[in-house]
Amino acid sequence: MVFFNYSTMQMAAKVVYYGPGLCGKTTNLQFIYGHTSQESRGEMVSLETETDRTLFFDLLPIDVGSIAGFNTRIQLYT
Repeated sequence: MVFFNYSTMQMAAKVVYYGPGLCGKTTNLQFIYGHTSQESRGEMVSLETETDRTLFFDLLPIDVGSIAGFNTRIQLYT
């Protein structure tokens, strides 16, 4: 899903990983976090339980720069 804010020229794309538990959704976000520059990524939010399983969701915001004049940000969720 993509949101456009024409007054601020910002675009935000929301990508949601969906699947059964322990299929690698959080691991995928951790890999992307580890291979993205610190200037481009935001803080990864991960709410885990005692058994290291995600409780609600993970969130990883990434700034990808300008696309067609819009300051573009991707929000990755599990």
